[in-house]
Amino acid sequence: MDEAIYKILIVDDEASFRTSLKGALKKDYTVAEARNSEKAIQQVKENPPDVVLLDISMPGGSGLETLQKIREIDDYIAVIMVTAHGEAKNVVQAINQGAVDYLTKPIDMDELEIAIGKALERLHYKQEIAALRKALSKEYNIDNLIGKSPEFLQALSMAKRVARSPDANVYIGGESGVGKELFARAIHFNSPRVASPFVAVNCAAINKEVVESELFGYKRGAFTGAHTKGKKGFFEEAHSGTLLLDEVADLPLDVQAKLLRILEEKEFYAVGDSQPKKADVRVIAATNQPLEQLIEKGQFRQDLYFRLATIAINIPPLRERKEDIPLLVTYCLEIFNKKYGKKFQKVLPKAEEILLNHPWKGNVRELKNAIERVTLLEDSTEVKPDHLDFLTPTTPSPAPTKHDPGKETQDFPPSEIPSSGICLDDVIKKIITTAYTQTSKNQVQTAKLLGITRNTLLYRLKKYGIR
Repeated sequence: MDEAIYKILIVDDEASFRTSLKGALKKDYTVAEARNSEKAIQQVKENPPDVVLLDISMPGGSGLETLQKIREIDDYIAVIMVTAHGEAKNVVQAINQGAVDYLTKPIDMDELEIAIGKALERLHYKQEIAALRKALSKEYNIDNLIGKSPEFLQALSMAKRVARSPDANVYIGGESGVGKELFARAIHFNSPRVASPFVAVNCAAINKEVVESELFGYKRGAFTGAHTKGKKGFFEEAHSGTLLLDEVADLPLDVQAKLLRILEEKEFYAVGDSQPKKADVRVIAATNQPLEQLIEKGQFRQDLYFRLATIAINIPPLRERKEDIPLLVTYCLEIFNKKYGKKFQKVLPKAEEILLNHPWKGNVRELKNAIERVTLLEDSTEVKPDHLDFLTPTTPSPAPTKHDPGKETQDFPPSEIPSSGICLDDVIKKIITTAYTQTSKNQVQTAKLLGITRNTLLYRLKKYGIR
């Protein structure tokens, strides 16, 4: 790429200095001048430069004030401060305000070229990141979420409204595979925080011993084995953006208390650090476990739930919104036709009946996997019934009704214990084994079925030698 396309603005009250720099740079760049802050801001607005060489001390408006105004107008402009000797304090402040580098008068031309090169390289990175985020915003546009059932449209409407607010915390509930993370990403990429990071964390996958340091980071030397440079936590990585805490119900109670404090005071402490850090983060919490039941059992803090659920969105399972299935199938066929070079055009009525009557315990994720399998393995323009033989045959499911725990458990446990007694561990092992088999060894679903956390389930599986 021809470097002459880049524009450099020299801002300095000394005309001879501007003339000298312009003469040295005009062969490789388009160069403009400004003698004071007012003229500089006018040029930035009318014809934005790529790089600004900004004198830190000028009459009628300091370089630091000018830097701040430039950042407010266009954060992509790279600003290099030009200083005289003895202005180290101002230089540090300028770097903290967003200047990319500084040079000391008299200017060394080799150092100037290096500084401009680095500034342009940083500009390229920022532009690439912006383009990527723009593409992600298009991919995760809320209107791309597919469904027409009343329950789904209600969740979609709520997501659209909450996306407009940059600060409201969100709680997303729903079974595994319904698309909770997809909703979270859509909220982020359609919000004022779109230019900042989206960080997704699976709380169930973090070891309890390190969950605090993973979330909040730690200071150098905070504990034995700590990295010599310390470590950023997820909250710091998500600064000014969005942090998704998936499976938030698996957080230990002591960490829940610290999370509550962060949400209330907007600051946190890294492990081993006595200085607080700002937490400019929107938190989206998600889980497939019923938090209300966990609160009653003392396994989840009620005050934390209220803080997280400023806005609560519940995504219904796929079996409760069957009218969405044909739409999702059509969408998946389009995606996988492109991916595998296939030409599926429609679903035959008998095949559609199979899809509508399947229970979809894995929800949208299971449906997507099923359509990908058909597209990959079959060569046809139609999805036929025999293409779906791998799905477990089912009878049409009745209309969904509210869950009644008492109805399912009225004959369990047995009303009488034999006089010979029983081994409680054997009973527990049998119950866990039955649930584990029933869910095809899906740990999250098994834990939900038994009303325990996934960590407790893992402990029990290990204790009883259930593989």
